[in-house]
Amino acid sequence: MLASGALFTERERAHCRARPVPDASLAGLFAAKEAFVKALSSLGGGPAHTFPEVEVVHGPAGQPRFRLHGELAAWCGERRIDVELSISHTGDLAGAVVVLLAGTASDGPAGPAGDGLASDRRDTP
Repeated sequence: MLASGALFTERERAHCRARPVPDASLAGLFAAKEAFVKALSSLGGGPAHTFPEVEVVHGPAGQPRFRLHGELAAWCGERRIDVELSISHTGDLAGAVVVLLAGTASDGPAGPAGDGLASDRRDTP
């Protein structure tokens, strides 16, 4: 199983270990992070960051969301960037779609509570 700390947070690895096919779940998370980085490049890129700073978390119904950390979180928050994320995996394939919505957040720099982009919510589940 892929479990590199260079790619995934401990929370992400724990989530995937609890899934029926852990490697497929890890592949989905990797696809999500890669899609985020590519979408971000369409805005001219952002500050230097590592994949663990682009953390995938899951809402109450299992919906994937990003929790950003460090300078990347601040950069996206200042630009009021909201993110929509979809992850899919089946068999040996995984994919993700990320849509960045720039300047759409209505309740402050990081958007409304519970939105798809957490600006730096390290202390919240």
